Amino acid sequence: MDEINMEPIDWLVDKILPVGLSILGAPSKYYKSYMALGLCVAICQGAKFLGFDCTKHDCLYFDLESTKRRPKNRLDQIVGTGTKKPDNLHIITGDQSPGRIGEGFEEQVEYQLQKYPNIKLIVIDVFQLIRQPAKRNQTGYDRDYEDFRALKQIVDKHDIGVLLIHHTRKMKDPSDVFNELSGSTGMLGAQDCAWLISKKDRSDNEATLHITGRDLDNRDLKIEFDKKFFQWRYIGTEEEVEARRRETAYMQSPIRETIIKLVGQGSGHWEGRSEEIKNASKYLSQEIYEDVRNIGKFIREYSDLLQGIDGVNAIPGNTKTRKWKFNDTNATNNIDATNDTNATQMKLRYQG
Repeated sequence: MDEINMEPIDWLVDKILPVGLSILGAPSKYYKSYMALGLCVAICQGAKFLGFDCTKHDCLYFDLESTKRRPKNRLDQIVGTGTKKPDNLHIITGDQSPGRIGEGFEEQVEYQLQKYPNIKLIVIDVFQLIRQPAKRNQTGYDRDYEDFRALKQIVDKHDIGVLLIHHTRKMKDPSDVFNELSGSTGMLGAQDCAWLISKKDRSDNEATLHITGRDLDNRDLKIEFDKKFFQWRYIGTEEEVEARRRETAYMQSPIRETIIKLVGQGSGHWEGRSEEIKNASKYLSQEIYEDVRNIGKFIREYSDLLQGIDGVNAIPGNTKTRKWKFNDTNATNNIDATNDTNATQMKLRYQG
């Protein structure tokens, strides 16, 4: 059987954005336009975007909700006032009336690609403003299919990327976050790549950028919008961020501080009930105000960090005594090493 020769993926942003038809979805006021404009700047400069390498190309940005002033102000915020802007970033705003699909939009794209043949990414912000109104008796699926077919023809003809900025539904879908993209069930299926920004709470600075696509690995990147520099930045995977948050909670807890000091006073060993830990905190650290039951819960939840960071092993007592036993493993190892040394010396003396 002959092997199938697969063409290598042509990446605009390594590992997360290939050439093709893509979509970026988020609720309103989630700074998705800043993300799209920052993406264009990074590609135009051949820099990094969210820590991933970009291949340098020209970009065409349709900022259809703006006049010429807004994208200029946003570029000043992203790049810096007085800093030279990328001369290979071409911007068309809504007041230039680029038209809708089937009413001049395709011709406008063709004109721009002939004028600037190095364009490799076109951003359409927002997708809704180039769409035709639904025809009478036309289903949502048929409407989506018609629009995406027109855009795919542009992508395939010129071998470029087209990124659609799109809104998400207000209703969250716990089973699959990409189901929140506004539109028919064919919305996601038509894309070569999809990005979606989500937050646990609208007021959070942190968000998750969910990434999926035909020829790329699914990723969930934790990101944060830096309001000083007006840019999204990568802060780690969800697992990395949760691990940092968990370690911070552990290190700042008066329960941890009290246990460490009790073990230190006991020369590497202490045992007692949660009530005793709570009472000791009044004299050894910041006072523990939590319910006694939460102290046991804390010890069980953070036992790995107690041992991994502070070298203290926690052993729960039986249901009758309810006493915790804490041992400094470093002190125990030192005692064992000392005992081994003493035994060896005695053996040598005996043999002598």
